[in-house]
Amino acid sequence: MTTPGGLTRIPLPMLELLLSAIERRRLECPFSEADLVDAGFHGFAEDVVAAFAGIDSVGVVAALMMVIAERLDRPPPQLDLVWTGPETRASVARSTHLVVQRLFESAERSVIVGGYSFDTPEILEPLYRAMKERGVDVTLFLDIDGTAATFEGAQPFAAAFIDRFLRTVWTFGLPKPEVFYDPRTAAPGPPWASLHAKCIVVDDERSLITSANFTDRGQTRNIEAGVLIEDPRFAAELGAQWRQLVSERLVVRYGG
Repeated sequence: MTTPGGLTRIPLPMLELLLSAIERRRLECPFSEADLVDAGFHGFAEDVVAAFAGIDSVGVVAALMMVIAERLDRPPPQLDLVWTGPETRASVARSTHLVVQRLFESAERSVIVGGYSFDTPEILEPLYRAMKERGVDVTLFLDIDGTAATFEGAQPFAAAFIDRFLRTVWTFGLPKPEVFYDPRTAAPGPPWASLHAKCIVVDDERSLITSANFTDRGQTRNIEAGVLIEDPRFAAELGAQWRQLVSERLVVRYGG
């Protein structure tokens, strides 16, 4: 799930924490991935080491201060209303179905999809083409519908659910996305949990947050609302949030 781009996908709060750790000598430069992990920077160690390989503390601090200043002094994000359902005569909202399609079609490097429900191959077909034609790295985070009868049976229950997803929704064959799930969603309760997020991150530059599931109803008929966010900082932070779940093993990789 590594995405090239230096510090672009590292959230501002994490950059500020990194700067503080160096200034307070909790972290010595040059540092290794192991040093960063020990200091609590689990999900970003590889990118940080690649950006600052061999640079001393003075250089790293100067670079971090410039990056942080640039992040703070930046134009506001472009926000567009995204809507499923009846359109009023004065509506300026963009169609959920079309926004999702165009996001997938525009991807050049990476796509992260977090979804609660999927039911039709047509919605994901542009995503498959992005993988096949441009080598886009795709990661899906899925909710497991239903729960196993026992805790011991939760993993095979989740694997069987994802098998069905790959047969009935991702019907295109290879290449296939990397799939992760929250193990709590397959475990018997109480308490219960769901992966209820519905969002897309494209190239760590654009993102969609929506109430709409990746279903025919959610994309074309229900009343659903969302926002398309053209903002690399926000997209990088959202993508990093998902990647951190992987790094800290809070989600399970299908087949892994």
